[in-house]
Amino acid sequence: MVAASAAVVVASAGAVQTVVQEHSVPAFAAATAGPDRDPVTERPLDNNCSGGNVTFTFDDGPRENTEKVLDALDGYGIDAVFFWNGQKIKGRERTVTRALAEGHVIGNHSWDHPDLTTGELPDGSTDTWSAGWVRSELERTNDALVAAGAPRPTLYRPPYGAINKQVDDVAQELGLRLVMPWGYHEDDNIVDTHDNEGASSQEIIDATVRGMQDESIITMHDGQGQATLNSVDALQAIVDAMNEKGLCATTKMREDTTGNVLEMYG
Repeated sequence: MVAASAAVVVASAGAVQTVVQEHSVPAFAAATAGPDRDPVTERPLDNNCSGGNVTFTFDDGPRENTEKVLDALDGYGIDAVFFWNGQKIKGRERTVTRALAEGHVIGNHSWDHPDLTTGELPDGSTDTWSAGWVRSELERTNDALVAAGAPRPTLYRPPYGAINKQVDDVAQELGLRLVMPWGYHEDDNIVDTHDNEGASSQEIIDATVRGMQDESIITMHDGQGQATLNSVDALQAIVDAMNEKGLCATTKMREDTTGNVLEMYG
């Protein structure tokens, strides 16, 4: 793996362009590069980090647009944290391998995206809720990620941000720390882009640039259709703003990532 901040020289439209990569540029990426991949973008992250760091997070994958997200992140020099559903791992082990090789972190987003506080599944059916059922949702996902070559997750994000103390107690027993997709208070410093709610690329840009500051957690989705593509399209303008503000990207989570939501719901 090449060290961070390595200069990469590429040919683009007959000219030579030097791009500073602020994240890992592994041999895996070079070995898999081809006509479908353009890992270098026009204006990547390139500043002195004087404004601090933000953490990009992506939920609901891995799915068909996850590779497009990885392409963009690689080009912009962003390492991110992905929260993935266990049932979507099978058949996408190579995506897991790639994400890890490119410096990203993978967290737990449950097995099949239910509301962990009620047992309601995305199709409207309901599993019988119990602490054991919650444990199974999280453990099966941990096991699927480990089987695909990932480290056992230490972070989890509940689908829909649905959480209570009973669910979090089970997660903590499994060594998982809560990372909310939104905060109860505006100053909780979690920027929900609302990309999965139909936000346009410009709306995603506006919400992110307006809210991001040192230690911000930015919530996006790689496991969606057009919503994911809108977030990908928004990244260049967000990166431009980060360069202006001296903000870099990190996968290191700050100490408080609960958004004070447990205090609200009990």
